Amino acid sequence: YQAVDARTAQVPDSSARTAAGLARYIVASFAGEADRARAAFVWVARHIRYDMANQFLLEYEREPAVVVQETLDQRRGVCRHYAELYSAVANQAGVLTYVVPGYSSLRDAVGHAWCASRIDGQWQLLDPTWAAGRVVNNQFVFQLNNEYFRMSPRQAIEVHMPFDPLWQLLPAPRTPEQFQGGRVPPTPQPAFAVADSVALYTQQTMTQRLHAANRRIAQNGVRNGLIYTYLANNRTREENLHIGTFNEALQEYNQGAGQLNAFVEYFNHQFLPRKTDDELRELLPPIAAHFNHARQLLAAVHAQPTTHVPTQDLRISLQQVDNKLANCQSFMSRYLNTGKLLRPLLFKNISNLGGNHEMTR
Repeated sequence: YQAVDARTAQVPDSSARTAAGLARYIVASFAGEADRARAAFVWVARHIRYDMANQFLLEYEREPAVVVQETLDQRRGVCRHYAELYSAVANQAGVLTYVVPGYSSLRDAVGHAWCASRIDGQWQLLDPTWAAGRVVNNQFVFQLNNEYFRMSPRQAIEVHMPFDPLWQLLPAPRTPEQFQGGRVPPTPQPAFAVADSVALYTQQTMTQRLHAANRRIAQNGVRNGLIYTYLANNRTREENLHIGTFNEALQEYNQGAGQLNAFVEYFNHQFLPRKTDDELRELLPPIAAHFNHARQLLAAVHAQPTTHVPTQDLRISLQQVDNKLANCQSFMSRYLNTGKLLRPLLFKNISNLGGNHEMTR
């Protein structure tokens, strides 16, 4: 790594004030993923001082972007700061990376965070915190340790236990008891499909990731306070995301319903003031788009105590407006396919768009 490390040591301070600036320098200086990952890793390990005063403060709920900028501004932090900064720089330099929260120690579990990077098609684990140095007489001493750069999953699991067993990246993930006891489980049949599972993870939304991770964590066993607290917080995050998604769906429905009501009012005035045919064709598609988007959002909302009844109510409301919208679309098609002199006759004896009438014959 000597050539990469030497070039990384030349990063000007002006390029290291933001993660984006640091990533730009790395991209301009190095071509391959391995070199870019190394440059991001070694810069973080050499420039961020471990914050002894806050060594047990992880604050998983804080926004990653805030943690990253704070780390660059102060040039110090704990494991999450190292991990979030490396992850931000690596991702912006083209190396797909995720922060992996978990714990270390085979005796008393201690909260920790590290990273997983896909380098040249292979997922590997990196710990910029432990690579940065060591503690001597309660003082942090910089001392780069390459042992924690590009660890294999089998190497990492000896002292790194992720909350989500997915990030063990092993065909036979260990339970908390097996980790604490240093026991290697037999490979199940079939083996855990690591590559497929991580590939799916990269395609999921944040809500889907949380839901799947919470299921995996619970199934693997909640055996200490760190896992319990993390899972509880994760479930709260998941529920909040479901509530947010439901509110987005409701907003889409309300926008569509408002526009549909405006169309019905326009229909009641027999399409006065006049619009061109092209303008008329543009009235209903946006309404359908709002309702379709609402359905898509609603499909991502898993039943939660706070969203179950409102979700059911919204589904019923969407079914009801479907009929009304279909009547409107049917009438619009009939209207546009009728000669202009005969169009006023289509409004005769039609009082509303909610039921069976001439437009649907």
